[in-house]
Amino acid sequence: MQLPTRILLLTAVLAAASTLRAQPAASVPSANPADAPPAFADETVRLERFEVTGVPIEDSVNPLTRPLESLFGDSRSVLETPRSASTITQALLRERGIEGVREFVAFAPGSYAPASYGKATIPNIRGDLAETFLNGQRLSYNNFGVMPSFNGVEAVDIVRGPGSAIYGSGFFTGGYVNYTTKRPKFTRETTVTARLGSWVPRGGSWLNGSWQVDTTAPAADGKSAWRFSYEGKEDDTFFKNHGGRDDRQDLFASWIREANDALTLEANAQYMWQATPQLLGVNRPNQELIDHGRYYTGDLPDLGYSDAGALAGTIPGTTWVDLPRDATLLSVGDFSNANIVRGQFIATLQLAPEQKLVNRTLAEYVDRRRYHAFEYAEWAEQTTFENRTEWHASFEQGGLAHAVIAGGTLRWEDRLGYTNYFNEYFFQYDLTRPNRVFSHTADYPNSYWPGFAGPGGRLFFPASYGSPETTDSTLWNPALFAQDEVRFSEKLSLLAGVRLDGFYAKATDPLGTAAENPWSDTHRDTATSWNASLIYRVTPKATLYATHQRAYAVHGNVTGGGIMLKEDAQGRGIIDPDDFKNLSKLTEAGVKLSLLENTLYAGAAVYEQHRQEVELGGDVKNLKFRGAEVELVYQPTTRFNATFNAAFIDGRFDHSSATQAGGPSLYNLYAAGHGPGGRGNGLGFQWDKLPPGDYRIPGLSRWVVNSSFSYRFPSGFGGGLGGSWQSEQPGNLTNEYHIPAQVFLNAFLFYRQPTWEVDVEILNVLDRRNWIHNGDNYSNNVLVFQDLPLRVEGYVKFRF
Repeated sequence: MQLPTRILLLTAVLAAASTLRAQPAASVPSANPADAPPAFADETVRLERFEVTGVPIEDSVNPLTRPLESLFGDSRSVLETPRSASTITQALLRERGIEGVREFVAFAPGSYAPASYGKATIPNIRGDLAETFLNGQRLSYNNFGVMPSFNGVEAVDIVRGPGSAIYGSGFFTGGYVNYTTKRPKFTRETTVTARLGSWVPRGGSWLNGSWQVDTTAPAADGKSAWRFSYEGKEDDTFFKNHGGRDDRQDLFASWIREANDALTLEANAQYMWQATPQLLGVNRPNQELIDHGRYYTGDLPDLGYSDAGALAGTIPGTTWVDLPRDATLLSVGDFSNANIVRGQFIATLQLAPEQKLVNRTLAEYVDRRRYHAFEYAEWAEQTTFENRTEWHASFEQGGLAHAVIAGGTLRWEDRLGYTNYFNEYFFQYDLTRPNRVFSHTADYPNSYWPGFAGPGGRLFFPASYGSPETTDSTLWNPALFAQDEVRFSEKLSLLAGVRLDGFYAKATDPLGTAAENPWSDTHRDTATSWNASLIYRVTPKATLYATHQRAYAVHGNVTGGGIMLKEDAQGRGIIDPDDFKNLSKLTEAGVKLSLLENTLYAGAAVYEQHRQEVELGGDVKNLKFRGAEVELVYQPTTRFNATFNAAFIDGRFDHSSATQAGGPSLYNLYAAGHGPGGRGNGLGFQWDKLPPGDYRIPGLSRWVVNSSFSYRFPSGFGGGLGGSWQSEQPGNLTNEYHIPAQVFLNAFLFYRQPTWEVDVEILNVLDRRNWIHNGDNYSNNVLVFQDLPLRVEGYVKFRF
């Protein structure tokens, strides 16, 4: 980190400390003594659970009421957590109708959801894609993969930065999302929910229907309880005229048994089937399209290959039309199907008042297929197994109190993937033409590069053809970890952790024999990651922290997360040793406050982070980020709550570059003198990159502000608003177009009674034609997404 940044972080911490010291000491909020480690039981500053008068836990949206368990392996209050993280409680999920990534990022500063080829499966956190955890264990790689299920989710934690020594970092190091599953209740309860919609006033309405049955009850012995939730969905989508559907079947079950005072057993399992095609959005982005909706028409002729080794020809660019709101690069017959099976078992054994053992076992199998006529094909199988054992102990040594977590993890990943993107260009099709089947094989037979037959008879390309996403790989990842929080005084403690990872990888090209180039390789490696945090409790309700972390992760390919094979100088296919040196360096400082008798949570952080990211084809780019975040959650009663967060982030390439489809300029794709502003240069599709530099990251706003509120009258009627303001975003690396500052605003009305409720949601209230960047550099010049227009949705819920 540069010296000015260090000074900035230190100044921020000292300034906050001075301000907080001037405040009068507040009384200690009530806490549950059983939640605190015994060695700290007599220290009243150790807080694990806040109780806000008049707001039951199940109705609270305040993160102060829910301990965080998804960061440092223990149960600690948000004030005691020395990292920037946001909690979406069960009440907030229910209150705001959150059922997807785009809904929950509004409650976590520094998080956003790009279009992601029309399939937002994971959010971006601090400028990078996020990992996905389930009850503290990392799931399979899921970029562009399967839509997250909220059928079995009870709460969501969004963590900025990599996982700690306990959890380890994954493929992505910007941050992660931890989904906490629904736990059984020891009281009988059933909830039935039916969703209806969506009505679009200006046309384009569709039947967006889903249904859910969630039931729980205790067993006859009173020591066990179970829960079962089923959700089905039949959705035509706004793009139904293009064949766009969103159909799902989802079954979730959980079980808990308190065998005795020392042993607790928990299990959950889930099966999901999804048929959710990627809705690619609009090709040919430019400033006239963004500002005025002007779409330049005309298909490319079939001219074979250019001297650049790409599809020849340019967009005529002589005429334009007003682009329809449902225009998308999706053809009837395109599909994206997935079957997912996962199970998890957690055993907790209390060895003594100061010691316990926790063992977590996770198994997951993902089988997904994807095909687009334009032409992209993907077939992936992902099998993941992880077992982690943790020893928790609290004791005094050398006159200091310690809280230790130590143990080991064994993780196994098996990835089999086939891909075909050799004929994928996007820009050549006119979305407004009468024939909306965008088929490369039918439209450009003279410009078609044939692949090799793979699963289902589809054509794919081997790794030896420069497609490292086609791979059959295994990765054994054993790890040892230790973490200790040392209390130097009632106010000051040091939380430090270290993790040693071993990597044993093997990769084979499954099409190697067919291509007469049977690539295969093995590789062994190790990595040591660590994190350290100083925590200073100014008062029982105010905490300062400073954190530094160095975390290593493995680069996998961007379609399934498998180990890649790349060509070396001798023409051999090898596993790149540098793919095991993905280092994230994070420095962060912050303050966390409990105010107004615990009804207001406030947090703020500043940070700097350096990390890497892999793009399609296996190339790696270096990134750097600096930013600041503020978060407020206020809930004085069960009838009113409000949230506010703001984030500033300066995200840039760190003397690096990236591939943009078409080359350095989007005007390569237009005929000379035509297209937007007459700036077409007639070069056609190019493969060359810009020179390394400190380019702003496309699609990333410097400022994002989110806010929401909800109010319910005594009668049960209520409503609220939720909005987001985003500053301008560069469209590509040279900012040849940009997405201007935009406002997203949603409203909701409801009527709630103890046994039933009705909710009506009005989305995009202002009916603005907002645009969403696709989120990856490869598509900068060829894809952008239109947000959906004003629409009305709703649901009814019954409780028994």
